[in-house]
Amino acid sequence: MEPGRTIIGVDIGGTKVAAALLRGRLPAPGARTLADAERPAVLERFTAVTDGSSSAACLRGVEECLARLLASAGKVDAIGVGVASCVDYDAGRVVHSVNLPLGDVPLRDELERAFGVPVALDNDATAATVGEHTYGAGIGAREMLMLTLGTGVGGGIICGGRPYRGFSGAAAELGHLTLDLDGPDCPADCPNHGCLEAYVAGPAMGAAARAAAEAEPGSGLGRALAAGEPVDGPLLSRLGLAGDPVAVEVLARIGGLLGAGLTTLVSIFNPELIVIGGGAAAAGELLLGPARRVIAERALPPARDQVRVTGAALGPDAGLIGAAALALAKLRGGEPGPS
Repeated sequence: MEPGRTIIGVDIGGTKVAAALLRGRLPAPGARTLADAERPAVLERFTAVTDGSSSAACLRGVEECLARLLASAGKVDAIGVGVASCVDYDAGRVVHSVNLPLGDVPLRDELERAFGVPVALDNDATAATVGEHTYGAGIGAREMLMLTLGTGVGGGIICGGRPYRGFSGAAAELGHLTLDLDGPDCPADCPNHGCLEAYVAGPAMGAAARAAAEAEPGSGLGRALAAGEPVDGPLLSRLGLAGDPVAVEVLARIGGLLGAGLTTLVSIFNPELIVIGGGAAAAGELLLGPARRVIAERALPPARDQVRVTGAALGPDAGLIGAAALALAKLRGGEPGPS
């Protein structure tokens, strides 16, 4: 087994930069279960607000996070970075970014020059997918999809045991498949209408919760609205998990819409596993159960009978741990996946 390495994993989002100092190694070839893959240990964390005022300011903020962790570590072997942008993985360049001023920035090379260690750079949702595939719910899967439900819907694809990024790094925008041509405008920087993201992301869950609160004033949602409490996705999940029938019904409808999107993905990709993560997936089986039922009713055989749909195992650390896995794989001379 290869020796443990000291890595920094970074997750650059539109509102915050999260970084962690980790110690670990890639799983041995043939790992199939969580017991086969020792998750990297988080030694220290640092989080800062993303400075989106300019490319230079954003890069400076990321470098300051890294410098803080390096000051504690003394030395690291490599750095892995997931960024909320379209990334050319081979070139180490941010191709396009909606919420960050990093478009056309050679971020990998900039960080390698600044810190003198190898840097692996990828899209944040792909990094989270790599994390779940390497150390989480997807260990051992060769054909896997991941959707992260948050402010938007991110996606990642594992094909033949390795990340799939498409021609220019723009693949796996799974939240932008169309559910309804005449549906609502996509809330992201997307010209489409009726995207899956418009129905199952955190803001959509909040809107559904508020509509139910107004329609059912005697429900837990309705009472929260009357009391002036925030009626949003997190409240919807908490009430659903506590057994509130109206919240459970709303979550079931959202889960059914998620299942409709997954049905299309199952018929296209024939995955063995779909992992659902992100903060807006906190309701767990209240979303996943209805989604599985829709897949069973609507997807094509044999794919519908082969796929498993499960929740993520790494929680909010999936991106950091995935970035670390990318860095460890770079030290090994390749990518996470079969040796």
